[in-house]
Amino acid sequence: MEDYREMSGKESREAPEKIDLTSLLVDFCQGVRKLWWLIVVLTVFFAVKNYFTTTTTYVSQYVASATVSVNSTTGSSAQDMAQIFPYILTSGVLEDVVAEDLGVNALPGTISAEADEGTNLLTISVTADDPQVAYNTLVSVLDNYPQVAEFVVGKTQLTVLDETGIPSDTKRSEVIRGSYKRGALKGALIGCVILVLYVLQRRTVKSKKELKKQLNLMDCGSVPYIRVKKRKKETFHNTLSLLNERISQGYVEAIRKIRIKVMRDMEENGFQSLLITSSIPGEGKTTLAANLAISIAKQGKKVILVDCDMRNPSVAGVMNEQEKHPGLGAVLKKEVAIKDAMVNVEVQNGSLKVLYGGENDEGNTKLLSSKSMRALVQALIKQADVVIFDTAPSGLLADAPVLARYVDAALYVVRYDHTKMRQIREGVQALAMSGIHIIGYVFNSDSSSRSRGYGYGYSYGYKRYGGYGRYGSRSHYGNYTDAEKGTQDQDGRVIKE
Repeated sequence: MEDYREMSGKESREAPEKIDLTSLLVDFCQGVRKLWWLIVVLTVFFAVKNYFTTTTTYVSQYVASATVSVNSTTGSSAQDMAQIFPYILTSGVLEDVVAEDLGVNALPGTISAEADEGTNLLTISVTADDPQVAYNTLVSVLDNYPQVAEFVVGKTQLTVLDETGIPSDTKRSEVIRGSYKRGALKGALIGCVILVLYVLQRRTVKSKKELKKQLNLMDCGSVPYIRVKKRKKETFHNTLSLLNERISQGYVEAIRKIRIKVMRDMEENGFQSLLITSSIPGEGKTTLAANLAISIAKQGKKVILVDCDMRNPSVAGVMNEQEKHPGLGAVLKKEVAIKDAMVNVEVQNGSLKVLYGGENDEGNTKLLSSKSMRALVQALIKQADVVIFDTAPSGLLADAPVLARYVDAALYVVRYDHTKMRQIREGVQALAMSGIHIIGYVFNSDSSSRSRGYGYGYSYGYKRYGGYGRYGSRSHYGNYTDAEKGTQDQDGRVIKE
């Protein structure tokens, strides 16, 4: 069985995904609705982080400056003086003279000069960590600069027109304000990058239109999303089952519509066995399988429902079966007879028997490819009008393709905004390689505007059943609901029961 899955994986080739800009925009808007809080948190976090980092590490810089007029016996202008000034500084002569004048070993700050174009005005600035040191250095530069410059440009006179005096750090508030703005921008950008990656990774199917373009399968109907919430006390009234008297009429109509299409196809082809699968866990295939079995049984048919997902048996949870029963594995091992393993479920006007999955046992999955399984399928078909098999996801495991060798037809479940088109194609291809007749697909948990009107007058909660261990994440089978308004056949005629 593992070899078969590996072989089918090699034969499939990933087709390049086409980017629909409209769909991408819709995905982005949905991503914003889901992750807006993350962008806000990151924006606030980095803004606060940058603010505290800057306030705790910021070293104040004090700038003392003076505007002077330049008068030179050689006719040098302020522009000439400003150009010569850096050379005088780099020569080290002025720095040494000022340092000696201040009584220090090295210049305690930086000196710069800037000329006003078209005038003889020169602005000299001194930057230091201490305001008094900055001012004292500026005074020393004004006193000693003419003496040092005399050797370069001749005798020069500087007349002070304006000076700052002992400076204050006027840039502190500006630097701090800029720090949290930069932090906020950084956080917002990181949030946007995460959002874009999230949207690109979640290129999931969100409409039947996408499925129709990519899959050459019949649309067997869609069932809408119903908002649910967990309740502390779980009862049968909290389950999505047609046996639940409180189930919404919209849900009943959706299952009925699917039943009509499925049964028409099976009767036209003389089929009695139906396999139900999906691409990955969590698409609601078990809930659909159980309710489809109940709906068919209510039409006076003899129906048998078999839980073949022995890694994650979930039918018992959907049917609200509290007692433990021998599972499919026990029957295949001949530890118990078929008639003793099956459980009768009371259904009005019909007969429904369920063969549960039993205990979670991954080793039993090898039995699906055995002769015993083939014989079991044939024996069940003789006992019922319709036999429905709930299997593990076709896109994840080889169970469904292997079992499909013995079953007449298959129904594929796709959940809204849950599965990528690549996963669906791979799952359908793996199933089709077995040669089984695929009736079509059901679009589950549809959140489109047409279907949004259906739902309960109150909310339900569902338990989490089992998991696939190393094969995948746990599935929340009871959570995915189904319904679509109206009961019409493919020709648009109203169907009455």
